[in-house]
Amino acid sequence: MILQSIDDIGNLCEIFSSFQGEGPLIGRRQVFVRTAGCNLNCFYCDTPMSRRDLEFCRVMDPSVPGHFRQAKNPVTSSWTMEEILALWTLGTHSVSITGGEPLCQPEFSEALAMGCAAEGLPVYFETNGFSQSRFSRLIDWIDFAAIDIKLPSHDACPLSEWRELIENELACIKGASRAGVATIVKAVILDSTSAEEVEMLCPRLEGLDITLVLQPASGKGKPDPEKLMLLHKAASEHLDEVVVIPQAHKMMGVL
Repeated sequence: MILQSIDDIGNLCEIFSSFQGEGPLIGRRQVFVRTAGCNLNCFYCDTPMSRRDLEFCRVMDPSVPGHFRQAKNPVTSSWTMEEILALWTLGTHSVSITGGEPLCQPEFSEALAMGCAAEGLPVYFETNGFSQSRFSRLIDWIDFAAIDIKLPSHDACPLSEWRELIENELACIKGASRAGVATIVKAVILDSTSAEEVEMLCPRLEGLDITLVLQPASGKGKPDPEKLMLLHKAASEHLDEVVVIPQAHKMMGVL
């Protein structure tokens, strides 16, 4: 267990056990640690409650399926590790550190990743990759990096800031891939996403050991199948592993 310090304190949204609903690990049982607070403002965000700091987080009760209790923020990494271990069960694949945006709390996220590694629990780290310098601190402690690429059509940040964002995301992807971390790159596809956006991105990813997931938005902004076929073809001209995977947890009705 990690020693508690001021850097070990963080703000959480929720801790729970469920099935991974996105990307190539879809259907794998994970313990999810969702941090609170995010620096971006994607209009398709499906966890808006995690965009800001919260007074309380909710924690799944391992003895009563589907039941949650409240815990007051901020919390320590040592307390969080105890909750993770209580939810870990036979068949659990990994711990998903997600958000919100965990890189907004780099010391706390690093402490969690180190704590999981110390317990022999694989770490699946999900991020928008806005800071390569913060992400690089975690590489030694994570097993899977799921890095979101924010395209201009996502309106995640002001257009004047987008170039800096995409360069940091690409640097995170390259760093994870070259360090031997299983690297998943996700791009949400909207009905407004253009072929030019994907064609601009994919040459920058050539030669890296990654899986590119084109994730169609659900509900508002959902793309038609023809667009998905077109974008898959465009991406496959540059990359070997390109898949189209929707959000399955919504279909299953689970968190």
